[in-house]
Amino acid sequence: MRRRRSHMPLRGSVTQNTASVRMRARETSRLAFLIRLGAVVGSLLIIFGVLLWLWHIGWPQRQTEKLLDSGLHATQKAQFAVKDIIVEGRQQVNKEGLFTALGTVAGAPIFSFDVSAAQNRIAKLPWVASVIVERRLPDTIVVHLNERVPLARWQHDDHTVVIDTEGDELDEAKLDQFSNLPLVVGADAAGQAHSLLETLKDYPTITPHMTAAVRVGERRWDLHLQPKAVAKLPEKDMERALSKLSDLIDDKKILERDILVIDLRDPSKMFLEPGSSNADHTSGDQHL
Repeated sequence: MRRRRSHMPLRGSVTQNTASVRMRARETSRLAFLIRLGAVVGSLLIIFGVLLWLWHIGWPQRQTEKLLDSGLHATQKAQFAVKDIIVEGRQQVNKEGLFTALGTVAGAPIFSFDVSAAQNRIAKLPWVASVIVERRLPDTIVVHLNERVPLARWQHDDHTVVIDTEGDELDEAKLDQFSNLPLVVGADAAGQAHSLLETLKDYPTITPHMTAAVRVGERRWDLHLQPKAVAKLPEKDMERALSKLSDLIDDKKILERDILVIDLRDPSKMFLEPGSSNADHTSGDQHL
């Protein structure tokens, strides 16, 4: 009886084959993943390139503009169009220049009106101190103007201009239109004029007689009064001197007398300089 030979498994053969299969499967899976990733990246690059090209030729912008135009046209048909333009506070601002700066006309779509841009343009006009522009739906635009206020005529370096309350020149102001404004003279008179003229409002007797206010030494004022007198005001406590001057004009009729200079700089006494007809009669308070 023949014995069967026992078959011993080859050591390591099954293990090695299984490892090789797994390695090949892993490499195949990795390759497939890389191929898919490459396809996705490539697609994204193509899409990005197309979008970049479309943006470069302006296609999205044109489509957006078309949509906006269509929308504005629709609102215009729905009566959301500029019908009334109301301007408040205009005295000196040029009307044509104002409407040019506003940048819209009757019948234009009201939603296309740029409030901020219009406000910035109007604020640069010569007479404008400040401005507020409103859009009131459905069809009204309102412009609230705050104009610069002419304060005085300023004479310096043989040149005369109109200034506002801030002491700034009003380039568009014509002197013949504002000949009634008080005249201030001196290099720094423009910056100090508002303070002086506000103070003079409390002494209404003086202003009608004043022909000019001259700034002296950038410290104080001389008031030139009709017909020929000059009132010298102090550097400090000007209100005391103005009160005294007001009494002299109203009660003592000082301007009807032959007086050239009324010196009010010294708080304890006053000096008067007479004209030629009274050259020998300089007087103080006690003689008035």
